[in-house]
Amino acid sequence: MSSSFVHSCEKIVTKRFEVIFISKTKKKYISRGELLGILDIIHKDEELSYIYSKLPSKIQEEIQGIDNQTIVPNFLSDVIFKGIFDPDVHKEFLSSFVSSILGKKVKVLHSLQQEGIQLSEQSKKVVLDIVVQFEDGSLGNIEIQRRGINFPSTRAAVYSSNLLTRQFAAATDEKKGDIDYDYVKPVYTIILFENSPSPFNKMKEYIHSFQQTSDTGAEIELLLYYEFICLDIFRKFKPHVAGKLEQWLDFLSIRDTGEMAQFLIKNPSFANLYKHGILMLQNREGVLRMMSQFIFEEDVLSSLERTNQSIIKRMKKELNEKDVEIAQKVNELAQKDAEIERLKHLLEQ
Repeated sequence: MSSSFVHSCEKIVTKRFEVIFISKTKKKYISRGELLGILDIIHKDEELSYIYSKLPSKIQEEIQGIDNQTIVPNFLSDVIFKGIFDPDVHKEFLSSFVSSILGKKVKVLHSLQQEGIQLSEQSKKVVLDIVVQFEDGSLGNIEIQRRGINFPSTRAAVYSSNLLTRQFAAATDEKKGDIDYDYVKPVYTIILFENSPSPFNKMKEYIHSFQQTSDTGAEIELLLYYEFICLDIFRKFKPHVAGKLEQWLDFLSIRDTGEMAQFLIKNPSFANLYKHGILMLQNREGVLRMMSQFIFEEDVLSSLERTNQSIIKRMKKELNEKDVEIAQKVNELAQKDAEIERLKHLLEQ
């Protein structure tokens, strides 16, 4: 959708949870017919229909909600997020988003290989979500950690360090001699949480900026910068006065179509982005990727649940063993007390 069309939009109408863009000529830009079709695509495809039938009922209900427009598709899902923020297709979206987070204007030049370097034959390559190079030569890594689990701080440090190492390795290959360390640029790692981990979930702040500093006040740039963004905390303590960053976080976290319609009325510049994200689910590939991610997330949660249950069982076993040990000690003490009493009784005689 062209910017001129966006400005010509008179209103966004919500009718039976439908989001319809209407121009001055009354031409429907996104109609109900265009937005529906996910279940049609599924039921007309034998493979998709089989996969859908095996999904848990709560996931089927979410897909049905997306299809009948009572639910906004999750823009943090892999299929949509990587599509709307593709650095080689929509670099203007990503530039605006990252600029709002870092508080300074950055321009995305192009994407970089998502796989990091392999440190040894036995190790695996680090696979990142979105890796880009900015106009000033610095690198950006944007990661989605939906549920904020599995060592988020450690993973962020590994991602950032990997990008520094990648730059150093590239410089070594290019120079074939002395290394110009100026070749190595800052790395910005941005992590978005849909469900925040501890200790973030105990705070009211929804964005946390980290960088390495000295305890003496000496100032040198150590190149690693981190931004942890907690969307669930943002939704809970959303400010009344919103800047560009808050607009982005609002857009990415809204799941109700009526709320999204109101948001787009106030922020029509997001209309094109919304349309693009919606239409990504109007083909077989998009639907398959969406369902695959649902399955992956269920597998992760199941695995975590099994791990938690295993930890709980182990702790219970250890507690039971401690209880038995304590009971034995108590019994031994009781026996010693009884023996002392017996000896005292003998002495008294």
